[in-house]
Amino acid sequence: MYPNNIYIKHYAEVKKYAGDIGVQLDKFDNDHHLKHNALARAQYKHWRSVQTGVPELLSADDKRLLGL
Repeated sequence: MYPNNIYIKHYAEVKKYAGDIGVQLDKFDNDHHLKHNALARAQYKHWRSVQTGVPELLSADDKRLLGL
């Protein structure tokens, strides 16, 4: 699922940041000088929701971006 997603590839690093998923992704982006990528973030949240069994991680916008 989403084999080229930078956030999934660096899950261990993203998870180390304090805060909710959005804050963790913001900190990862800032540390690596990445631009905001809504699709990659939605993919990461979807992957995390599958891993954790918590579908509430996805917002309505995330679902729309992913076609869910």
